[in-house]
Amino acid sequence: MPNPGASEPLYSISQVNALTGVPKSTIRFWEKEFESFLVPLRTTGNQRRYDRSSVEIIEKINRLVNLEGYTLEGARRQLDKTNGVGKASDQVPETNLNELAETMSDFLLRKLFQQASVEKRKSESILENN
Repeated sequence: MPNPGASEPLYSISQVNALTGVPKSTIRFWEKEFESFLVPLRTTGNQRRYDRSSVEIIEKINRLVNLEGYTLEGARRQLDKTNGVGKASDQVPETNLNELAETMSDFLLRKLFQQASVEKRKSESILENN
């Protein structure tokens, strides 16, 4: 519950919407998706109140998802990195191996597509010359 005597201003969800341009429904959705980063305070009437750091997190998520094109999972990882959470030493080795396997799979698929593209251009060139 917010402290009425607190010096830091608290914002309603409508005010956060006006400050950030993020729709209220999206802010509520992000509270569920980013629950370890975004937890609004609640009034006795159960209304949400956001402090300045929460507004900054909403702005970060908005930038990552809507401007930089991150998925929600990717945005979570970026927030983890900037907050010092999820360091390699903190993770279970299996998680590190899974991330490495996923990265390698992506890399190998890109290489295969590049190779297939080169092969296709070569065969098209040969057909054109004949």
